[in-house]
Amino acid sequence: MGFNRESLKGCKVDKNTAKQDKTEFALLEAMEEMEIIDGHEHTSPEEARTSSDVDIFTLFSHYTHRDLARAGMKEEVFLSLSDSGIPLEKRWEYFAPYWENIRHTSYSRAVLIALERFYGEEDLNEGNYHALSEKIKGFNKPGIYRKVFKEACRIKTCLCQCGRTDLDPDIFTPVMPLIAGVGEITPDELTGKSIFMKPLRNIEIAGNPGIKTLDDYISAVERYIAAVKREGAAGLKMKSLPYVQPERRAALDEFRNIKKGRETSVMAFDSYVLDRALDFAGKEGMAVCVHTGYWGDFRRLHPLNMIPLVQSHPGVRFDIYHLGYPWVRETLMLGKGFSNVWLNLCWTHIISRKCAAQALDEAVDLIPSNRIIGFGGDYDRPVEKVYGHLAMAKENIAFVLGKRIKESSMTEKQALRLIKKWLYDNAAELYNIA
Repeated sequence: MGFNRESLKGCKVDKNTAKQDKTEFALLEAMEEMEIIDGHEHTSPEEARTSSDVDIFTLFSHYTHRDLARAGMKEEVFLSLSDSGIPLEKRWEYFAPYWENIRHTSYSRAVLIALERFYGEEDLNEGNYHALSEKIKGFNKPGIYRKVFKEACRIKTCLCQCGRTDLDPDIFTPVMPLIAGVGEITPDELTGKSIFMKPLRNIEIAGNPGIKTLDDYISAVERYIAAVKREGAAGLKMKSLPYVQPERRAALDEFRNIKKGRETSVMAFDSYVLDRALDFAGKEGMAVCVHTGYWGDFRRLHPLNMIPLVQSHPGVRFDIYHLGYPWVRETLMLGKGFSNVWLNLCWTHIISRKCAAQALDEAVDLIPSNRIIGFGGDYDRPVEKVYGHLAMAKENIAFVLGKRIKESSMTEKQALRLIKKWLYDNAAELYNIA
């Protein structure tokens, strides 16, 4: 798979120095000029970033946390990396052995690309970590989001799920959890603490005077959906958890048990409420995003859990996140089999760059071109890595479509039209972005 570091700097490049063949290079160069829609982020408002103390280890928060843990770093050591009270040199001593073990993962590659684009260094090592930390501190000022998202990435808008709707409308379009807490929407729910399909027994509901009946609960969910739509949310997010056919009688039994504080299963209740919430989301014309696959004990997040819901809600548009990794081929078949399913490669390129490229190649054969969303950074605080992830996504797209051009199964003009759909048009249509 071709890769030319110069093509990732967001500027014109000398074709004589390009390592890609000329077909891939031409596609990469064209993508540098394209405005895109970022299909998924978790980014908090800019003040949360600029008011925090940052250094080189800021870029190892979020997903690289998991690579460090799998390499053997204990949680208390990881937490110490962000403790500015510990000298930077000491934290580097903690970090360096693990860095050697994770530097070749896709998560880390996004870091290295970001370091070069924003801070002028191709590598991270003992000789430059201190200077890089100073550069990161200097970059961490109001306007950093515009420099990353707008100037470097050319992103029109990011579909952002951070639990709130009061985001900069010039950069973000909110996506909110499908089901929030019951009754009045609280400040906690607007800062990312909404229930997100947790079992009902974890919600403060048994003593809630506003929720007397199951229908009261459903009404609260509908009010919440209508409210976040008014506040600018373009979509609602859920997880592909196990689901049973909704039965009102069973849901009522579980609701009564919970109201009385009894231990009870909540499967029937959750499934019934989810079914009703999806009905209402469909009537409101809101897309429903679905986390599938990898996260914690991902066995419960199989993408095929969605088939009954996709079938029973043909009027709801489902955006299936992460290609269901590791169940990528099964997820591709969701896109092949159902007309109300879109497939979103958010996060996928940095889970495994190679797998994402192979999936894109197969998707061209399987799925109509208007059903793929080609990129979503899926980051929060380390926003520089959005650029790194986007560069990797562009490499994958250039590699996959460049090969088809060389095989004469696609022209360059056709490839560019396909890229525009994957990186802009499809998300704009699904989420009603003007």
